[in-house]
Amino acid sequence: MKRLLQSGFGVGLLVLLVVIGVVNTAQLHDLQKQVDGIKTSGVPVVNGSSTARTEVPMGTQLAGTTCHASPADEAAAKDPANLLDTFTYPANWPASMERGGTLKRLIGQEPPGLNLFASNNAADLSEMYRYITSSVAYQSPTNPDEWYPDLATKVTRSEDGLVYDVYLREGVKWHKPAVDLENPRYAWLAKEHLLTADDFVFAMEQIKNPQVVGRAASLRTYFEEWERIEVVDPLHFRVHVKEDTYLNLSLVLDQQPIPRWLYMYDEDGHEFDTTNWGEKQNSHWYNQKAIGVGMYRFVEWEQGVRIVLEQNAEYHNPCLPPAFDRVEMKVLKDQQAYLRYLKTRQFDYTYVQPQQYVSELKGKEPYLGEEDLKVAFSQEASFFYFGWNQSRPMFADKRVRRALTHALDRQGLIDNVFGGLGTITSGPFDQSNPCYDQSIKPLAYDLEESKRLLDEAGWTDTDGDGLRDKVIDGKSVPFEFTMVIYGSSTEYETLARVYREALQRVGIKLTAQPLEWAAQLKKISERDFDAFSGAWVPAWEVDLYQIWHSKEADKPGSSNYVSFREPEGDRIAEALRREFDPEKRVELCHQFHALVHEEQPYTFFYQRKRPVVYWDHMNTPVFSKLNPYRDNRLMSFATRPE
Repeated sequence: MKRLLQSGFGVGLLVLLVVIGVVNTAQLHDLQKQVDGIKTSGVPVVNGSSTARTEVPMGTQLAGTTCHASPADEAAAKDPANLLDTFTYPANWPASMERGGTLKRLIGQEPPGLNLFASNNAADLSEMYRYITSSVAYQSPTNPDEWYPDLATKVTRSEDGLVYDVYLREGVKWHKPAVDLENPRYAWLAKEHLLTADDFVFAMEQIKNPQVVGRAASLRTYFEEWERIEVVDPLHFRVHVKEDTYLNLSLVLDQQPIPRWLYMYDEDGHEFDTTNWGEKQNSHWYNQKAIGVGMYRFVEWEQGVRIVLEQNAEYHNPCLPPAFDRVEMKVLKDQQAYLRYLKTRQFDYTYVQPQQYVSELKGKEPYLGEEDLKVAFSQEASFFYFGWNQSRPMFADKRVRRALTHALDRQGLIDNVFGGLGTITSGPFDQSNPCYDQSIKPLAYDLEESKRLLDEAGWTDTDGDGLRDKVIDGKSVPFEFTMVIYGSSTEYETLARVYREALQRVGIKLTAQPLEWAAQLKKISERDFDAFSGAWVPAWEVDLYQIWHSKEADKPGSSNYVSFREPEGDRIAEALRREFDPEKRVELCHQFHALVHEEQPYTFFYQRKRPVVYWDHMNTPVFSKLNPYRDNRLMSFATRPE
């Protein structure tokens, strides 16, 4: 945990990590004694005690052991200033792996585009880029406070926290673009391109350029303190920040590169004008394809059907080599069809919705009549909610928002609609994170309290039609609203129906508007909604600014969709960015948790447990604490499927 010891909060957090348990590590030179007689898989790794390369089997003997991807990694690890930890295999690393073959999996929605920063950051697009590209460092999926060497072998931080130096790995190659390189039109792309410091400069230029929409717009607020990136040499860049804030370190370590040599040019190799190059990114000719420096290279996107990736034979990290020759990601929007496709072996694994689990799997072994199917459960970091647009007059009063929460039978819905697969949540943090205040209890389901609060807020039934109304700006307004819900989920349609019936009993009319993800994202991004159902996957390193600060309420592309504006919330968000002491950070988080519990800008719903069904040729799933999906680097075959 060297990187933590370099910061002002390192010692305290290190103590915390000792308390919650850190994966035990051992020197890799002891590994060979443990694995004598076991057939190797031909995966090259570097022995933890020397720079000699050895062939190491991918078995349980690796669990908890360390690995250096190169002599440079090993040398960098000895530098006490290096903020990166030595790579450690997870404690539940699979007993055996059979490498090669094709991983067949699904994605639930068509991505809006494949540009890392200019396309909207739909969940499936983010998941796909975990296969395609890499970051400065690799955040441990099981110990999120540890970062391992990835594109960089070393990262250092100045004493005042205003300068970060990143030393890149030598010889990392960009994937070849997915075009016909034999075609003279693409001759300008035919040469080999190595990763350089400028690829990170260009990534930052994309994020900072207000002409670039999509994911870049939502990221900008995080990089307001970044002053510039200085290229020291092709493999060394220096990040200069205006102020030493808590999030800077993880932003540096999680930074992903973008190739200027591709995205700064049109399809014929002509460079864009410097005045409008940002606008060109939004409709760039390569946006229907993807490129990176990761495990797998993009091959094709058959829209509406599938995305195909192939193993990158020149991948830079032998400690975690690609487990598959090929990855096929089939687009399947109909969630009710997931199990049918799995049973016919069109997928190797799939997650399923709660109703499917209850009706088709729970207590019904062998699952789907197949002895070779297994089920595992992922405790997701994401939380679900209903968001109330406070720019709409009916949702401006917190008493109304609290009344709406009291009218939602969350536990009943979890038990009867969502198969008991989750727990009610009361605030904007992962329940396993210390920031979540366990002492704050969710508002109870109480229709009488809901009615009382609505009466107190001035919403009464003045004309006897069974619908509450109120005079707003001189006009009588009935309490009726439309809620945008995720249209591909039968559970959310059922949820909306149950909620609608409860609201009718307190004098409110709800109309559900099911939409596909792309249409829903457009509506909420443009603030064109009364209310919507949503979910967040909060980062482990908590920052409240993007979703909750009032400055983000009217900013195009920001994530403060509900227009939450609270001076106390702004104060806490700003203080949290500047606070490094872990105990004080937790206290600030708890203050914010209490604030949103009082204000109810969201009706927080639940944090779910997701069933994953998989064929037994897959290893037992290893789930990440960082996102609701399996980390692709932890996926593997136990035996090669036929």
